Amino acid sequence: MISLSSNYPVLADQQTVFKPITDRHCATYNEWFTIKPAAGNPEDRRVAAGWISRSGPAIGEDRIYMAISGHQAIIVALLAASLQGTAIAVDEFTYSNFLTIARLLNIQLIGCKTDEKGMLPSALAAASTQHNIRGIYIMPTINNPTGVVMPLERRLELIDIARKHGQIIIDDDAYGFLDDNPPANFAQLAPDLGWYIYSLSKPLAPDVKVAFIAAPEQYREQIIMMLKLTSSNPSTFFTSFVSAAISSGELEKLITRKRIEGKSRQLKTREVLSGYEVYGHENGFHCWLKLPGGVTAAVLYASLLKEGVEVMPGTIFAAPGVGAGEYIRIAMGAERDMNRVIQGLEIIKKQLG
Repeated sequence: MISLSSNYPVLADQQTVFKPITDRHCATYNEWFTIKPAAGNPEDRRVAAGWISRSGPAIGEDRIYMAISGHQAIIVALLAASLQGTAIAVDEFTYSNFLTIARLLNIQLIGCKTDEKGMLPSALAAASTQHNIRGIYIMPTINNPTGVVMPLERRLELIDIARKHGQIIIDDDAYGFLDDNPPANFAQLAPDLGWYIYSLSKPLAPDVKVAFIAAPEQYREQIIMMLKLTSSNPSTFFTSFVSAAISSGELEKLITRKRIEGKSRQLKTREVLSGYEVYGHENGFHCWLKLPGGVTAAVLYASLLKEGVEVMPGTIFAAPGVGAGEYIRIAMGAERDMNRVIQGLEIIKKQLG
């Protein structure tokens, strides 16, 4: 099966890059035998604060918390802000697993129209007058699945609306590392209402279980409680590994290479699918394909599986009430060999007729 569904960008020679980091890290085994603070070690939080503050205002380490994954960080944010059972605004096309998390927490999702700059302020304002929206969840820097990057001006517009209606904004930055010059995140732009989640599973590797949470100061006690309830404490094995990779400059070098590889894969994908409407970030490892008339995502998905190719139908990214039967998401990160990706793309093209 050619996997064009999962999207964890891994370079072909990444084991070689990792070996010196892991060899050094094993010498810290004496630190692995004691329970650490639920929010994470102060040194790891300091490094994390510096890392996520690179483009824009500095975030203090007292606003930083360590989680074991992006999913845990999202759940902690929702529970700490008491958003279970409430209404949350999302992009009309958004992260599929967030839709699942919301269902588990009895959260009503309100899909808001988007354009090439992301969520429309007019759509959020209208939704906020019609529903008691308590929060906003967005992926503003390389949206999954569309690849859109929200410019600074649009972010400031959404902050004004959120502040007017007493809402928080959860900024999920799963793919922002691939952007060469990302705008400031919402925790930087609005410290009173902005949350920011940065997972290391894609910048580093899928099995590196670390995510950073930046949050407004007033939620500190609730966040620590939810971290304790969902994981006891973060893994020093992984958090110190990440801190070492950041401090040595090795993470930055790896990300630079991933951006280059992403740009190459995005270009080759568009070459194969020339003539079709393909959306995606220039360095992105996924793209959003609009299907030609008469082709539905459900039928195409099923026929591609029979041909040995797995993609993601657009319907799994659609907010409630939003139709997405005319889209599929194609991910180019799971297959290390780009030739296999191209083989899968050729099969897609053939199926499209």
